[in-house]
Amino acid sequence: MNSKIDLYIIDAGNSRIKLGVCIKCEIVSLSSFNSLALLKKELEPNIPIALSSVLNSNFKEDFTNVQNPVFLVSHQVKLPFKINYLTPSTLGIDRICNVAAISKINPFTPRLVIDIGTCIKFDFLNAENEYEGGSISPGLLLRFKALNLFTNNLPLYEASNDLSLIGNSTESAIQSGVQNGMKSEIIGLILEYKAKYTDLNVFVTGGDAHYFDLAQKNVIFADENLTLKGILEIYLLNV
Repeated sequence: MNSKIDLYIIDAGNSRIKLGVCIKCEIVSLSSFNSLALLKKELEPNIPIALSSVLNSNFKEDFTNVQNPVFLVSHQVKLPFKINYLTPSTLGIDRICNVAAISKINPFTPRLVIDIGTCIKFDFLNAENEYEGGSISPGLLLRFKALNLFTNNLPLYEASNDLSLIGNSTESAIQSGVQNGMKSEIIGLILEYKAKYTDLNVFVTGGDAHYFDLAQKNVIFADENLTLKGILEIYLLNV
């Protein structure tokens, strides 16, 4: 056993499972896995696990057999912010973790987290550290799949880093429509929030955030590991 490791942080999302290794309450290394079996091979026994999962209950139950104490993040544990959401039991655990990660950053100001992954999730934390809610819409892959699934002739394409405004082929036209449309949606919502909250701080995270140059064109803080940092924040508050 590596005696220096004092905590594993696991973020089980819809697309992948991320593992953070902590030493002295700091995340020192990160890795991603496509399956639970591969993840479990990396875990040393007896080291605590802080787990956040948006997957089904079977995934969580699989951790009852590991030789590690498991802390499961939920809306019922102690959180570093107040929830004003009307249905907290249906609130995504990843959204809770993202808000926890920014709860101590620039306090007494309104803050917005944008998670660009399987879905686009906007989550708003007011100046009193109260979580108000946000919005959810389809992410890149869901939009590409929808065009393919609900039409007879449109193929399934993937996102491109070499994007043009005017697509000169079916592939580039779909990429332009999906990616530029999604970018306009995100920027448009940011502008609406900023019009209402002039001192707003904006944070961007998620596996598909790199397709959009939001941080370069706006005063936005980008952090792809925001969810993991939120898990750590909640764990330390409770344990």
